[in-house]
Amino acid sequence: MLILALDSASLSGSVSLCEDDRLIASFTVNTGNTHSETLLPMVEQVMKVSGRDVSEVDLFACTVGPGSFTGVRIGAATIKGLAFGQGKPCIGVSTPAALAEACPMRDGIICPVMNARRGQVYNALFSYDGEKPVRLCADRALPITELAARLNEPEYAVKSVYLVGDGAKMTFDAMTGAGLLPADRLICLPEHLRWPDGYCVAQAARRLYEAGVRTTDAELAPVYLRMSQAERTKLEKEGM
Repeated sequence: MLILALDSASLSGSVSLCEDDRLIASFTVNTGNTHSETLLPMVEQVMKVSGRDVSEVDLFACTVGPGSFTGVRIGAATIKGLAFGQGKPCIGVSTPAALAEACPMRDGIICPVMNARRGQVYNALFSYDGEKPVRLCADRALPITELAARLNEPEYAVKSVYLVGDGAKMTFDAMTGAGLLPADRLICLPEHLRWPDGYCVAQAARRLYEAGVRTTDAELAPVYLRMSQAERTKLEKEGM
């Protein structure tokens, strides 16, 4: 199965073409340019260098959040358009789930964290069963202090915690600096593994597809978890 997958939920952008679990081509940028400028050119380049045509793609996939509201919308709109144009299925992947794909650590807790601003992180927890990440909780937005408290609960307290995502360094510094978790329990993954990656999105989507998930372009929708800044500002002005 040929899968075209992309991520634009954070500052970086990534597009990958895979045949089942084999990576054919991948393109990632982290230049500060807006995803509206980079995603489609990356799609075109990935197809061009691989010698494939978009009409050959069997499944389209993208991260649908949580993450940057604008980035998530752009990624979802791009995949919806491609899937609609080809009459093919598309699957939305949770951003924390895609991040967990890059962290196959059997001896601890995989802890994706994305900077959600306002003192919060988008987060979920996963373990690894030797083949794939296993979700331990739903995606959520919560303060770093609350995340630390949950990682100190009995079922997690004796395990190493692997931080991945654009909020990994920030979370590490906040937790260790305030003594919320000891530094020898927290492992901040290397920079090149912290960002969402198109290949990981493709593999998460492939497993969903094999489990029977089918999504049309009309059904694919972003998942924000909380209101946008504009919505919060409007409510504040209205005194609600």
